[in-house]
Amino acid sequence: MQSRFTALPLLYVFSFFTNLFVGMLGLGLPLLAIKLGAGNIALGALGTMAALVYISFVPFSGWLADRVPKNLPAGAGAISFGAALCLLPLCQRLFWIYPLAAAAFLSLALVWPALESALCKFVSGKALARSSGFYNVSWSSGATIGYLLAGLIYAHRPSAVFRLAGGLAIVFGIFFTLLFRAPDQEPQAQDQAEKGPVHLLYLSWLANGMVYFVLNVLRNIFPKLAESLGFSSQSLGALLLCLSLAQCLLFVLLNRTARWHFKFWPLAAALAALFAGLVMVVFTARLWGCALGVLLIGAAGGMTYSASLYYAVSLESSIAGSRSGWHEFYLGLGGFAGPLLGGLFANFLGAKSPYAVSAGLALLVLAIMICYRRARSG
Repeated sequence: MQSRFTALPLLYVFSFFTNLFVGMLGLGLPLLAIKLGAGNIALGALGTMAALVYISFVPFSGWLADRVPKNLPAGAGAISFGAALCLLPLCQRLFWIYPLAAAAFLSLALVWPALESALCKFVSGKALARSSGFYNVSWSSGATIGYLLAGLIYAHRPSAVFRLAGGLAIVFGIFFTLLFRAPDQEPQAQDQAEKGPVHLLYLSWLANGMVYFVLNVLRNIFPKLAESLGFSSQSLGALLLCLSLAQCLLFVLLNRTARWHFKFWPLAAALAALFAGLVMVVFTARLWGCALGVLLIGAAGGMTYSASLYYAVSLESSIAGSRSGWHEFYLGLGGFAGPLLGGLFANFLGAKSPYAVSAGLALLVLAIMICYRRARSG
């Protein structure tokens, strides 16, 4: 049995590289689809289909993660994800991208609940907040580098983005399956576990779903707008890097303090930042303006994701796998609705309409959360 000092770092390394490959796919997939003739509706349908597959399977994979060794679903998911990526460069028609993207996101649904629920097998109490914070930093920094690498590689050899990410994902999946083991028994608490109202878990799911609605509009629909604005693939990669970089920096900051734990105001501030970032994207055509907007949006994602994950795995560790599955479900639900509606809005109402509508939705969700909070206080 591996000690927590060797197994937890392995979990962080695996999440870093897995999401690095996801970041490479996140930039490469819409660019490949555009090359094969995809418009706004086709791009929206691609993101919607991938998210639908993900949210349909992730509650089951969360349930599964509570019942089997964590290395099995996570490793198998990484291997099958890599295989799907390796096949993408072979597509000569837009149609064939859809089943391969579905296979990739079905595979990812196996990975994340297993990793997230494994955290509470190593530590408990307040230490769990720090381990989940390190986990957040690991996967988000991986995505940050993945977008940057994909932008640089795609400009010279597009197929290499998928082959490199896919081949390495298979290798890492095999090694993780063979080497990683989580303890069978719950850890003994070295300090008192934090407690908080469960309704904040549900509000964090709502806020995180709204943020991921916007994140997936940016990742799936924004490449078409960037192309019309004259941004290169390197510039697009840098913008998506800013998105993940801001999220990663928030994870680092939030991991240094517990003041946000089980508080309502951080969730409200995140939605306000989301609104401000969307307004900047709507009213600017310059690269620096878009960069500032996506930085605010990424920071909002750092706050809502941290709250959603930490509350899911800390409030009741015995069902951490199931709640991790629902944490992934609600962010995936935002990912499902974002490309679907964003593609339709962009096609019929103009290229910037998805961001204007999203800004209005962010204010609406914030108002609902405030009213709900006041009703509970009353």
